[in-house]
Amino acid sequence: MGKLAFIIVDGMGDLPIPVLNKKTPLEYAYKPNVSMLLKNAAYAFPSVLGKLAPQSDAGVLADLGYDPIKFSTGRGWFECMGLGMNPGEGDLSVRVNFGQVNGGNLVSVRTEMSKEELFTLEKEINSKVRLPVKFEFKSGESYRGGLILRAEKERFSAYVSNNEPGYTAKFYKNGKKLSFAVPAKNTRILPVKAIRKEGKRTAELLNLFIRKAVEVMITSEVYKTRKKNGLPLPNYLFLRDAAVSDPKLQDINDKYGKKWAAVVGMPLEKGIALATGMKLVNTGELPVLSEDLSSKADGAINALRSFDCVYLHIKQTDSASHLGKYAEKYAVIEAIDRLIIGKLAKELDVSGGDTLVLTCDHGTSSQLKRHINSNIPVLIINKKFGQNKEFGENSCKKHHLQKIRKATDIMPFIMKL
Repeated sequence: MGKLAFIIVDGMGDLPIPVLNKKTPLEYAYKPNVSMLLKNAAYAFPSVLGKLAPQSDAGVLADLGYDPIKFSTGRGWFECMGLGMNPGEGDLSVRVNFGQVNGGNLVSVRTEMSKEELFTLEKEINSKVRLPVKFEFKSGESYRGGLILRAEKERFSAYVSNNEPGYTAKFYKNGKKLSFAVPAKNTRILPVKAIRKEGKRTAELLNLFIRKAVEVMITSEVYKTRKKNGLPLPNYLFLRDAAVSDPKLQDINDKYGKKWAAVVGMPLEKGIALATGMKLVNTGELPVLSEDLSSKADGAINALRSFDCVYLHIKQTDSASHLGKYAEKYAVIEAIDRLIIGKLAKELDVSGGDTLVLTCDHGTSSQLKRHINSNIPVLIINKKFGQNKEFGENSCKKHHLQKIRKATDIMPFIMKL
């Protein structure tokens, strides 16, 4: 195998949508640059977590060849790692969302804010909230953040529930913790609860943090200004996927005998890239779609000149799906074809042995507005393959490679090309 561009488009998979002629956004999107590459194409349509609807941590790990059931200790670890918080063994790492509630009922788990607003709230929470343990809070992108409770005299537990509706976790006998998506059936806000007796103290501390942080937030100038301007309010924090231990992933450079770089902008994906030993070469997440995709394409092209493999992550498709904006989703896919696939196709020498892979970490339904347990479409461009039909979920299902039945099979297959 020559060079590899491995592209994960977050939540790209979907279900057929009636107004799109019963096509998915991926199938409906105009993709001329992808189409030009299909003379050397193979498809796969693997499962990620079987009956479970994966979160992005499980999906990305699986796509990169790490079985999440064997390695995942909780998404919070990767999230905080990607935020530069350096979680230590025994520290409690948690993913945080700024959200909005009304009278104890959910309004939204996503109150999107500017970087300036997020940073202001971050500073106020860290300076004004007092807990009986040492903690650090850090804001991320749009509505996200991370929380670490530092393990000094306290012993924390990952056996606590999420207070964000729509996500839960499964615990395994090997000590691993796997988070996945579920339908959110109740709009009533619930506290963090201990799943096992050992999690009682940790749950109490997390609920205390939420209560005190909310008190700070609703008296902040950010809150007052947004309320005055009629904008969505940050008046609650949603926590999920607590972790207390390092997943201890094998270095990907050693695992495959190739030098890896990562072009990623979101904290979770940064965390996974760092945990696998990738070199971060482009970590920007720009607000304008065309600028963001162009920057990522340029970052990947530059990285391919110094590294064997580049992992490139794109977020906007998943965001559109969660909002039910299927038209925006296929527009993003069209922009990916134009601004990323078009550029990479010129840089890679597919006829000489280079490989391009386009896939996703999980499906996200634009109609249900949540992650689903569907199989994922995988496009592999390499000189060893022949002509294939239009790339989409249906084609991948009909023409899938038998050697790729699970997402964890993707990378080992590619590495043997």
